[in-house]
Amino acid sequence: MTIHPIRSRLFTDPQQLCDALEIPFSDEQLACITAPLEPAVIIAGAGSGKTTVMAARVVWLVGTGQVRPEQVLGLTFTRKAAAELAGRVADALARARVLTGAEGEGAELVMTYDSFAARLVSEFGLRIGIDRDPVMITGASRFRLATRVVADAPGPFRSISRLSHHSIPERVLSLDAEMASHLVTPRQILEQSAQSEKAFLEAPLFRGKVMRDVAKALDATEERRELLSLVMRYQELKRRLGVVEFADQLRESVRLVTEVPDVGRELRHRFRVVLLDEYQDTSSAQAELLRRLFTGPVHSDAMGFPVTAVGDPYQAIYGWRGAASGNILEFSYQFRRSDGAPAERQTLSINRRSGHRILEVGNSLASGLHAAPGEDGVSLVAPEGAPAGAVAAAMFDTFRHEVDWMAETVIAQHDDGRSWKDQAVLVRRNAALAPIFEALRDRDVPVEIVGLGGLLGLPEVAPIVATLRVLDDVTANPEVAMLLTGPRWNLGLTDMEVLGARARELATQSAVDTLESDDLIRAVTQADPGEVVCLLDAVADPGDAPLSAEGRRRLGRFHHEITTLRRHASEPVADLVTRVIATLGLEAELIATGGDTTQVARFVAEVASYVDVDGDGSLTGLIAYLDAESEHGEGLMQAVPSEEDSVKLMTVHRAKGLEWDTVFLPSLVDKVFPSESRSGVWPQRADVLPAPLRGDAGSIPQLGEHTKKGIDAYRDALKDEHRLSEDRLAYVAATRAKRLLLASAHLWTPGNIRPRAESPYFTVIRELCEAAGTYLDNASRSSDTNPIPAEPARAVWPVELDEAGIARRASAAELITRATELADATEQDQLRWTWESGVIADEDAATVAAWDESIRHLTELAQRRGHRSVALPDGLSATALIALQTDQSAFAAGLLRRMPRRPSTAARVGSRFHEWLQERFLLPASLEELEAQPTVATGELTRLIEAFEAGQFAHRMPMGVEVPFLMRRGPHVLRGRIDAVYAWPRDGLEYLVVDWKTSNQAAEPLQLAVYRQAWAEARGVDPAVVGAAFYHVLTDQLRFVEAPVGLVDGALEVADS
Repeated sequence: MTIHPIRSRLFTDPQQLCDALEIPFSDEQLACITAPLEPAVIIAGAGSGKTTVMAARVVWLVGTGQVRPEQVLGLTFTRKAAAELAGRVADALARARVLTGAEGEGAELVMTYDSFAARLVSEFGLRIGIDRDPVMITGASRFRLATRVVADAPGPFRSISRLSHHSIPERVLSLDAEMASHLVTPRQILEQSAQSEKAFLEAPLFRGKVMRDVAKALDATEERRELLSLVMRYQELKRRLGVVEFADQLRESVRLVTEVPDVGRELRHRFRVVLLDEYQDTSSAQAELLRRLFTGPVHSDAMGFPVTAVGDPYQAIYGWRGAASGNILEFSYQFRRSDGAPAERQTLSINRRSGHRILEVGNSLASGLHAAPGEDGVSLVAPEGAPAGAVAAAMFDTFRHEVDWMAETVIAQHDDGRSWKDQAVLVRRNAALAPIFEALRDRDVPVEIVGLGGLLGLPEVAPIVATLRVLDDVTANPEVAMLLTGPRWNLGLTDMEVLGARARELATQSAVDTLESDDLIRAVTQADPGEVVCLLDAVADPGDAPLSAEGRRRLGRFHHEITTLRRHASEPVADLVTRVIATLGLEAELIATGGDTTQVARFVAEVASYVDVDGDGSLTGLIAYLDAESEHGEGLMQAVPSEEDSVKLMTVHRAKGLEWDTVFLPSLVDKVFPSESRSGVWPQRADVLPAPLRGDAGSIPQLGEHTKKGIDAYRDALKDEHRLSEDRLAYVAATRAKRLLLASAHLWTPGNIRPRAESPYFTVIRELCEAAGTYLDNASRSSDTNPIPAEPARAVWPVELDEAGIARRASAAELITRATELADATEQDQLRWTWESGVIADEDAATVAAWDESIRHLTELAQRRGHRSVALPDGLSATALIALQTDQSAFAAGLLRRMPRRPSTAARVGSRFHEWLQERFLLPASLEELEAQPTVATGELTRLIEAFEAGQFAHRMPMGVEVPFLMRRGPHVLRGRIDAVYAWPRDGLEYLVVDWKTSNQAAEPLQLAVYRQAWAEARGVDPAVVGAAFYHVLTDQLRFVEAPVGLVDGALEVADS
């Protein structure tokens, strides 16, 4: 495909680009930056500066006159990454001065892959009858709808009825997501199930019986059919409610571009260059969409279109959520040059992040990937003159010792001048985060857990989750035991043993009383005893069990509390969680003991995000969502660490794309990291899509034969594949460190009979450290006996009160007792409590002193609550900045308790008008093409459109509409979208930023000040040449506003003060 120059050249050789950007690019970087306009794939190793290279390539193409900025399309995965890439490109264009205001050029378009698919459907969907403006739902709402489907399904279900009711919604969503990721229809699954069932029925028998693995496969086939019926109901419910997921939009966008090829032609005409970031994480469906849009058969107008994919197969760590790592390896053959030859493969191997000793670790951890057939990554090298960096390793007797060493090392690093936020702890499993968090918090180290999964294990949050589980499932025995033996109820071991015996007794009686058929006998005898025995039954009916008097009293109170809460289990989930917290007294306990309520508040905020699109939710759905978060840590969106000066704790999956000065990799023990594969083989896992149906079937292991032998061989192949995925994860973890990498391991954890073996990853790092003299061996290895006492783990929260705290509570209790007695006393007795001649009787002095102490204590609590500091978010929209300036107290309260707000009719009309304007300028549309929206006052929207068409801006073409921006101010990042920008060569101005006003709501100059400053910085011009105005659409009035430069900084200074 030939691209013709469209503007004059500002660069004629690569050195001019280096001089303009003031970056001494390496030869391999310049090869990528200045490559011809044709398909190419860049294999970019960790820390090799791929974002800088992509931005420089845009500058080169624009500066050499090959494209205009608005003809560049960039796609990546997260909004954060999209904003960063857009910002880098804008900054590079401004720094290189390749644009002039008189040319009136627009901005390049950078968005996420999901947003791109959604935009295609919104822009072109009417051509195949797709609703262009559906309601989008994400993680939590998906779980709620899936739970509703499961609850309403008529059945009967022979297979899935054996599963935990919490796990069924997750399995439904898992199968639905895999079907979407690989563009698989229900009919294909049914046909494949019939074929595999037939093949397994023909498998050899063992002594006349079906082998166990084959029987499991046949059961899984039936379970998959039942799950599929629920998936189809789930998809139907979404259609009925008018809601979609990003996966649905992706599926529809592929159908759209397949049925309407002209969509691809329009996009190839609109965009001259496409950059695909993190291509190793794309799914089969995303790759199919991009292929249909930006390439085609030999001699077609699509063949050879300049698409550049950038990624690293060694960092393909999201296979468990649908990514097909083979996409980047197949890119050269799927996106061929115009002559039919494979696309060029380029590399970026020079790591500019880490010291060369750290790179040695990264390369060694990736040795298995280097040797694996089909893997095509690069070995990392440090640039000439790069610092050495440092790597250290340490082995300890117990995990507790390891955590203590880590916490003290964090403090030592800070004492040496490293900020808290420059240190991170990366773990393989969420479960490891809580003890590390507690160890740092106990030492007054500011610390942040990134993501919900790790939050669930904290001692102040765990009782909330346990109580919710007990309310939802009476057989939640582990949670009942945790609550009863915890610091609040503190039931002794003897009483717990008695309670367990009583539960088994009741279960046996119940089984004998209700058995009526052989089926029921089999159901009971084959069930897990832990699921039949119910501790709550024993709590409700302890009978004559030999409990201690105090134990019986505490069980009675616990039963009353759970029974009372269960009456409210049908409340909205957010209200129920608030009620549980109040009942448990968690917030009051934390405040009374000087603790921090931040983590409880974060949990409440996460629950508040669990919002259903139709207002109907369930506790079961919330529990299923929390289970998925704990297991996978998916989240509604990828969690982003705050800019607060605190140590960051997170899983390695969440750390991809981030970097820190110092990185800790703890718990490097075998079967933890690398972990054991838990996904199972598709013949025996109903929620796993059959491998032959996957879009990347040609690059993954396949089942050879439908026999036990075939399943065993397939399982072994998947274990090898899983190990490679763990190798990728280890490579990502090590290459997050810039200056110092610290790895550690331990021998013993509670309950272990034998010492843990060190991870093969730890072995690699230890051997390198031994050679460098940086290995610390603190493990005694003097005994094969676990040194950790075989006793129940002690909870570390609530914190034990000191003597003064105990005295205050004792005084309060005495006061309440005396007050209760006084309520029943005679009037003459009550008069004895009054003052006589200003003197208190001796016998009442202690009571008055207790009052004074209680008043002092309550005053302290009120002061703590009244002066509660609220951290200002690092990311602020222009609207949020205005709200902050208007009423700081209300803004702070909103941060503490985030609640969804119902949009007003005016706001909905305004949103639809903005969408119409964007469509009008990017894709001309008539009124008839706008779909009627039941929630929008169509008459008002029509009046706005007619007024605009008759107004002064109807025939002016903007430089950009809905222009996204990010603007850094100290620790804060202001973000938003500018309604419109026009070239305005008059009155001493070059540009005019315009904000559309569609209602009589007061206009705030601060908003335009933000827009004006953002546009000036993006263009690299003096803000004085950028004007700002509100345009009142209905009255056709353009109102210029004084928006001085200092207005934005002044507002932030007030906020920070």
